[in-house]
Amino acid sequence: MTDADPGYDETLAGQRLRLASLASFEDHIRVLRDQECDLEVEHIAARAALNSATDRLRPKVDPALASRIGRILEHRREREELRRQADEHQGSRGTGSAREVDRMRAGRAALQAWLDASRPRKPGGVVRAAKVIMLVATIVTVWAAFAVHLAFLLLLVVVVGPVSFAMGRGQDADWRRVGARRRFEGSGLAPMGTWDDESVRARMVELESLLANARPARRDEDVDSSHGNPLAAENADREIAEEDRQIMSDLSAAGLTMEDTKGDTGNWMRLVAREERSRRSLERVKDERKRLRTEANEHRDQLLRYLQSQGVKLIEQQDTAAAIAERLDRLSESP
Repeated sequence: MTDADPGYDETLAGQRLRLASLASFEDHIRVLRDQECDLEVEHIAARAALNSATDRLRPKVDPALASRIGRILEHRREREELRRQADEHQGSRGTGSAREVDRMRAGRAALQAWLDASRPRKPGGVVRAAKVIMLVATIVTVWAAFAVHLAFLLLLVVVVGPVSFAMGRGQDADWRRVGARRRFEGSGLAPMGTWDDESVRARMVELESLLANARPARRDEDVDSSHGNPLAAENADREIAEEDRQIMSDLSAAGLTMEDTKGDTGNWMRLVAREERSRRSLERVKDERKRLRTEANEHRDQLLRYLQSQGVKLIEQQDTAAAIAERLDRLSESP
């Protein structure tokens, strides 16, 4: 957005519209930052699992072909899981579900852990002992460097530094929140729309109420929407047939058979697809966040130039939407 844009004029009212856009950008950027953190962890885990399997199996399959086969295999697994859940659902009408109660309990515990992550934690006995040992090791290393040889200082870089960083990482609130959030998402409950203190507390209250009033569930509706729907069933059959043709063609190109997909090779191909999917998701979020930051900076620069033109003294490191709003309010109050 530039000065020539018709959406904003150079009046105070026009700047307030620009400020509203900046605030919206900042909110979206914060959400994307959380998503990026989650996706970064997911991608690291996917890449580590793939590297381990690749080193162990040494497969001779083109990675692009393996990724395509892996996606189909994963899609098949998901479809089979949905079908199994639908059959379970039908078989459990009127009997309730202890599994659903377990999910709610796991979800509530994850939400509580997310809230607790922002509270300072006292280090446990093992961590305190490790810190004492690290302090002693640092002192001994420095002494050895001066008394014996300066090369001992390298130990501070290759041993003491990484270990200290690893201990600190475990205490970091952001990483604890990422772990809690991933546990909640793995519980099988409906995802959270927004991850902030108010929303998390509200969801906890909701889960506590459901747990307190848990009774055998009555299920009067069919879970699988394709039951009794010939068109949906026909579309599903067509999709399965197309997948079968695609995977047989890809397997033939790789010199494999369907039997090969049931063992380690099949698991490796699913890991290839998982790593590629997580990497692309991470790249999309990073690109979107970068784009929004560029647009936010343009809005911010326009607002700061306007304030400067009105004789408002700018304060460094206070150019958030909230700080700019405060200065615009002061400007509107001035005679």
